[in-house]
Amino acid sequence: MQMRSSGIYFFLIAFTLTFLALFKLYMPFLMNLLIAFLLFIATQNIYCALLKRFKSPLLVSTLMLIFLITLCFVPIFYILLSLANMATNLDLGNFQNFLLDIQTRLTLFSKDLLSYLPATIQNEANALLEQFHAIKWGDVVKQGINLIAKASKNSFYFVSDTLFILVFLFFFYYYGNALGHYFLELIPFDHAQTQSLYNEVSAVISVVFYSSIFSMFLQGALFGILMLFYGYNAYLLAVLYGFASLVPVVGGTLVWLPIAGYELYLGNYANAIIIALYSIIIIATLADNGVKPFIITFINHVLIKTPIQINEMLIFFAIIAGLTSFGFWGIVLGPAITALFIALLRIYKTLVQPHKTK
Repeated sequence: MQMRSSGIYFFLIAFTLTFLALFKLYMPFLMNLLIAFLLFIATQNIYCALLKRFKSPLLVSTLMLIFLITLCFVPIFYILLSLANMATNLDLGNFQNFLLDIQTRLTLFSKDLLSYLPATIQNEANALLEQFHAIKWGDVVKQGINLIAKASKNSFYFVSDTLFILVFLFFFYYYGNALGHYFLELIPFDHAQTQSLYNEVSAVISVVFYSSIFSMFLQGALFGILMLFYGYNAYLLAVLYGFASLVPVVGGTLVWLPIAGYELYLGNYANAIIIALYSIIIIATLADNGVKPFIITFINHVLIKTPIQINEMLIFFAIIAGLTSFGFWGIVLGPAITALFIALLRIYKTLVQPHKTK
């Protein structure tokens, strides 16, 4: 008995040390591995549907990888290359003069507008205008160049992370069933509880993933169509608007507001008003707030096998928290962590409930 106890202690010590060493070894890849796993969960129903049709795990895994590269990663690289090209060809002198001209025009316009307001408000506003007029745009431009330089350095890490995510994702698709059965046997829960846990987390991730992708495409396409009429690079602005729509609160304002401001600078007041009203009423109000709930309902009840049991507002706040804590990939990570915690609470409740009744 003593030998057996010492053997268990030795195993626990050896297992703990090995686990810590393993964690240290693969720590640089853990985030990439987690993101690949969550993307696999979100798109698993598409993979299963294709596998039933083509019967080849290798072919279907390759097709899924091509699909996700085209859907998620190609637009991101297009944005990065386009912005880098714009930054390279930017005439810093003309750009600085452009900023100074806007500053002068805004100052004069604001002073004319303030003449109709009470004296107290005028004094406060004039103090703010003096601070705005004192901005040194040369320093601002230099700081902008430094940010672009840092972003170009970080783009290398983004490319390498993307490659690792795609490699891990391919292996999740190809070996997903075998890995799933193996880890299912290791989890010390009842099979039904484990399956319920997985289904709930998978449903939340799928709803967030599909609704975000559809909303990005819809809002980006609507904005790109408008930009075609004004001679801008419609595809670039559509992609930018689509990704900006994922940012909580401000969303597409990051894209349409500078364009409307540029039209005002050119004296095209009607164009600026149309762009602003179209973006606020058609895209932000109707396409986002009006259509998105129906999209989530459709995905939840038609495309997802197990409808989610989490309030939509909680998912919304989970997305905001994820973006704040983890950056872009927090869109998936935030809801996944929240759904996992709530599902574990439900399992805990089922485990404790029988003891309370006794």
